[in-house]
Amino acid sequence: MIKLFRNIRRKLLAEGKTTNYLKYAIGEIVLVVLGILIALSINNWNEQRKTSKLEMELLRELNLNLNSNIEVFNGNIDSQKDIIKSIDLILDHLENKKPYNDSLAFHFRKLIYLEQITLSTSAYERLKSTGFDIIQSESLRMQIMQLFEMTYPSVVNLTRDVAMQRYSVSQSMLDKYFRTYRAQYAVPNNYSGLQNNQEFINWIYNRRAWKSSVIDFDQNLIGPTDALMKDVNIYLGD
Repeated sequence: MIKLFRNIRRKLLAEGKTTNYLKYAIGEIVLVVLGILIALSINNWNEQRKTSKLEMELLRELNLNLNSNIEVFNGNIDSQKDIIKSIDLILDHLENKKPYNDSLAFHFRKLIYLEQITLSTSAYERLKSTGFDIIQSESLRMQIMQLFEMTYPSVVNLTRDVAMQRYSVSQSMLDKYFRTYRAQYAVPNNYSGLQNNQEFINWIYNRRAWKSSVIDFDQNLIGPTDALMKDVNIYLGD
């Protein structure tokens, strides 16, 4: 094609058709510019298509993470409720001076359960490395950042820090009042003594209050997580 254009230009010059040559040269330049613009448009279209594909991929992975996190919250809520049942059973036995039975060792051991929450954040980490601008919707982008940068860390970090502080106290109480404790059992040194030990009973009430707080924390995280998941689904058209 280039050789053909060159031959036409030479022929026009050889024939002394300067005006026609200039017109042809301008036309050739226009064709070249149009070719470049078309090539750029195609390249931009391909890049935009790749970007949109990656955006959809990341958002679908994000929704999988969000759904997994809701399952974690619900599972943790169920665990805390189960521990509260054990605490209530222990308090009932202690305060009503009920006799000891071997099953209580299982419930006593739950008193030291350490609260831990591990969230799925793989999609958000990929977004951070890729760049948040890949999310075309500004409101959705801000919603994602709000949840993962502020809402999640504030609750998860608080739960972890308080749980670690209380864990050391709980460990001390077990060392002080139980002669043996394993993964699933804790046998008291003096069960009848615990029934009249207000320090120990107050500690159990404190544990119960903390478990209720953890349930509230998790329930408060389910709302914004579910809301973001629904908004992502709307954006994806799912």
